Amino acid sequence: MESTTYENLIKDMQKHAEQENPKECCGVITTDFEYVPCKNISLQPEDYFVLDPLALVEYMDDCWGIFHSHPGQDNPLPSENDIASTSFEEYNFLVGWKEKFYIYWYDTNVEALKFEKLTKDHLCKM
Repeated sequence: MESTTYENLIKDMQKHAEQENPKECCGVITTDFEYVPCKNISLQPEDYFVLDPLALVEYMDDCWGIFHSHPGQDNPLPSENDIASTSFEEYNFLVGWKEKFYIYWYDTNVEALKFEKLTKDHLCKM
């Protein structure tokens, strides 16, 4: 994976997160690792995100992952509420703010949410 693809993805997620601050932003990451900003339809967008389902339908065959922001957090780790979204095993899930981005998943073997810092190597995992 080219580092410019990774850098562009991070830059696009950062930009969207800043634009939506103090609300959580969300978007789709395509299989070509392009970030598509989407609408957060949560009734409490400062605390939660709900990705517009029309975006998921539109990108159903071209969705590598789903990103959302945790504005204002020095260390934007996945929350307990983020566990529910990991039931969709066909997607990768990312959370971030400023310079810190994490990929996270629910490990059914140990029944726990797991996460690690996002790196360009994750973009090769399909």
